[in-house]
Amino acid sequence: MVRDATTADIPELVRLGSLSLVNGPYAGMIKDTPEQSAKLALEVIENAKGKVLIYENDTGRVVGLLGFIIFAHYFTGEPTANEIMWYVEPEERKGGGGMKLLWEAERQAKEMGAKYMSFSAPNVDVANIYERFGYKQLEVSFVKELDAVH
Repeated sequence: MVRDATTADIPELVRLGSLSLVNGPYAGMIKDTPEQSAKLALEVIENAKGKVLIYENDTGRVVGLLGFIIFAHYFTGEPTANEIMWYVEPEERKGGGGMKLLWEAERQAKEMGAKYMSFSAPNVDVANIYERFGYKQLEVSFVKELDAVH
């Protein structure tokens, strides 16, 4: 089941965020900072400009999340939903929870006035999922820690 997250869900959102950052494709690239994850979750849950959705498995356990914010696009000013995190525990991915989160995020973003929705893809497998559902690659992102600059 997909539902809107509440502030009571923040510990589970932080747990899932940590799993994503420690065990996923971002490991070693983005530091896991649970305090900041909790702050971000609270801001998005309480802010009308964003949403955090959670996915519960058949036993009612929180096993996935998808968070997004809506902003005026930098160049066009058009309302654009931007995913800030999407994660489902690996053993729960076969049940379609990730797709349910995606579809509900699209529905709610549109309902909130977004004209576009964008996602980042940490690898080709995730990019293929987006393409399968009509998303087009716009950019490829790069990140560098600025401890060594020219």
